[in-house]
Amino acid sequence: MRTRIYWLALATLVGTATAQAASIDGPRMGTVFDPAVKGLRPILGAPGAAVLGDPLGVGIELTRAAVSPLQDYVITTTGEAQAVVLLNLGRSPIAVIPVPGADAAPDQIVLSPNGRAVALYYKDRNRIQILTGLPAAPKVSTELMLSAGLSPSALAVGDDGSTVLAGIGHVVFLVTAHGEVPILNDLGQVAAMTVWQAAAGTVLPVRPVRDLQRDTGVAAPAVAVRQTALVVDGAQNKIYRVNDVTGNASTDILAGPGQGISTPVGVAVSSDGHLAFVANAKSGAIAILTLQGEGTVENISCKCALTGLDRLAGDRVFRLTEPSNQPMWVLDAGAHTPRVVFVPANLARSGQK
Repeated sequence: MRTRIYWLALATLVGTATAQAASIDGPRMGTVFDPAVKGLRPILGAPGAAVLGDPLGVGIELTRAAVSPLQDYVITTTGEAQAVVLLNLGRSPIAVIPVPGADAAPDQIVLSPNGRAVALYYKDRNRIQILTGLPAAPKVSTELMLSAGLSPSALAVGDDGSTVLAGIGHVVFLVTAHGEVPILNDLGQVAAMTVWQAAAGTVLPVRPVRDLQRDTGVAAPAVAVRQTALVVDGAQNKIYRVNDVTGNASTDILAGPGQGISTPVGVAVSSDGHLAFVANAKSGAIAILTLQGEGTVENISCKCALTGLDRLAGDRVFRLTEPSNQPMWVLDAGAHTPRVVFVPANLARSGQK
């Protein structure tokens, strides 16, 4: 009986969301870029009882977009020239703000964990522009050049706007104004990365990779964490942790096949720095890993075609798939028991009936 009531309530919400999208003041899980309508759509409701709302009126067509993890702005390209602009979601109506100095048509738009910095990558020039001052006064604060022939398969930028990592071939480099510094070698293929600032005073046990690989179990002394990175090796099915990436970097293997890592395609960290989340394409499951010592590992099955981990409203809520004519799947790890839920497909999108 309870299940039937749930589905009746959800059906009612689906049927009325379009008409009420402009006036609903209830909870929102966030905003998503829908390429089929070249615009943004709100996710109305809470995890487990949400629908896609009507496209938001922003006055421009979007060609590529990345939504801030804090859901306060969107970096997007628009028009034939694919100019880079910022949409400030905290203003009503939504403000379209040019980004002075940002080159048009970036090949990648990469946001820091809390969206305080953005990396724009341009393949034809092998250049990275870093945006800061977000969202109120976006600007290009740094320009970095990669050496000739080095094309990254993955990028990461820290909230400080000065820590930039590039996964190139079998190596992860710290990218600086003076060149690239290798911090992790002998990888199969860098599929994804993230870098964040751990809380002040946090310490983590660090074991050199060589000790882990030899299964000696000998731990190195604890060290203070500064900028910390997680690196996803999609070929070898391993998740590496690199502590103090801008200083005396040390590395350990956080998880591997034994912890359910299977063709990983995305990684994210909770805002408190306690948990990591890994999207595994082959198994269709999300591995939840502790970052505080040697904790347990939990795997949550989605049974969907995972495309990544994009943070929505709430510390531990992530979008797992893109909007389409199929349900959009969401990880709700903030619930008492972590779960995967879906947002029903909107049959009205792109003119479907």
